[in-house]
Amino acid sequence: MIYRELKCSFSRRHLTIAQKWPHREFVRLLEAILRDMLIFLTGWNEELLYVGGFLARLVYEKEINMIWSAWPKDVPTNSPAASSFKEKASYAMRYFTFHPSTPDAKVSRILRDAFFGCSRSDRFPIMSNSGIRYTKDVRQPDQEFSSFMKRMPVLLPTSPGDPHSLIDSLPEAYQVRSYTFRDVVNELKGRTLQDDELTGLLRWWVSVYEEVPNRDIVLAELTDAAKFHIGNPKHEVALSTISKFVDSNVWVPWLQSDDALPPDTIPLLFTRALEGKKIPLALGWEPMTVVDWLSHLISSEAHSAHNIRTNSSYSNRVLGILGNIWDNLSGDLKSDAKELMEDVAWIATDKGLRRASDSYFHEADIFNDLPVVSANLFDRQTPIVLAEFGVKKRLDFDELFTKCVNLLGIQFYCC
Repeated sequence: MIYRELKCSFSRRHLTIAQKWPHREFVRLLEAILRDMLIFLTGWNEELLYVGGFLARLVYEKEINMIWSAWPKDVPTNSPAASSFKEKASYAMRYFTFHPSTPDAKVSRILRDAFFGCSRSDRFPIMSNSGIRYTKDVRQPDQEFSSFMKRMPVLLPTSPGDPHSLIDSLPEAYQVRSYTFRDVVNELKGRTLQDDELTGLLRWWVSVYEEVPNRDIVLAELTDAAKFHIGNPKHEVALSTISKFVDSNVWVPWLQSDDALPPDTIPLLFTRALEGKKIPLALGWEPMTVVDWLSHLISSEAHSAHNIRTNSSYSNRVLGILGNIWDNLSGDLKSDAKELMEDVAWIATDKGLRRASDSYFHEADIFNDLPVVSANLFDRQTPIVLAEFGVKKRLDFDELFTKCVNLLGIQFYCC
């Protein structure tokens, strides 16, 4: 009915002109006539336009879903294996992009509103970096999240000057959102983070924690969800088990990546790029002290390669580190460390591991029978630390007298 009315109207008014004009001018004339008719026939023509928008949505969804079904599983959009599917999806989205209509902008607006408004579903398929996905499952690209959010689809990158796209026309119900905290937690629950991903996560949190309401609750949920590998040999731990960090002002560059750390201390690898004074505020962690470190090295939890009760080589390594940081420690920490190690046989000597009070420097071994320290004494700080822990530089008078008597075979009798 509508088609016949349009045809008859055109035939009566413009047939003579159309027969005389060349093809190009005829097409232009036809377009002008149809625009005039769209404006004139407002009442029933808006319904016709709505039907057009509805049909366009049917065609779009059929086309994009066919591409989705054929898309290879788990193949990202920029993979060569997906190039043909990417091209088809790009064409479909470009073909159904709405542009302003002239002379009446209402025409394109009616078509666009019908296209997006004909369904109550919140599912609208578009192309993302992970193939075809619904807009509700896609996020805006964000550099702050890109280092650790790997599974959630994001929009493909655009460049300044790119033409208007279907994404730009999306109504509020189909908008592609920014990342949320819930997105982060859901991804963290689903996998174990690599080293660079955990570094990115911590960097992001330290940068935003001041703006987060209910920070303690949010942080607890975040650290419960995050998992990563730590230790030597590597094993998986939850971020919630961490309560200490390596203060670079104290330990760098002396403590290396292969040195032992307590299980509640995160390696410097993950916090090196963070501002040290913000770590306790943002994450609630405390700096690892020398007492924390030594307590671990003499505990049953320490790996055999790092247990200074049994490993002479690592004991000497620890003495070297202590020598370099000793002057920076407070008096209380020094006292606590010496008290902790007082009864521990951890000083490497030529006669095995001994308590510091039972160990001697070379100059004290005048009879060649004492346990002499085997640490490198060329580092001037090492002898200082050994002396602080109680290693002796000379024999006590009673010890010297007894050894002399035994050596000379002199016997004393009490009257």
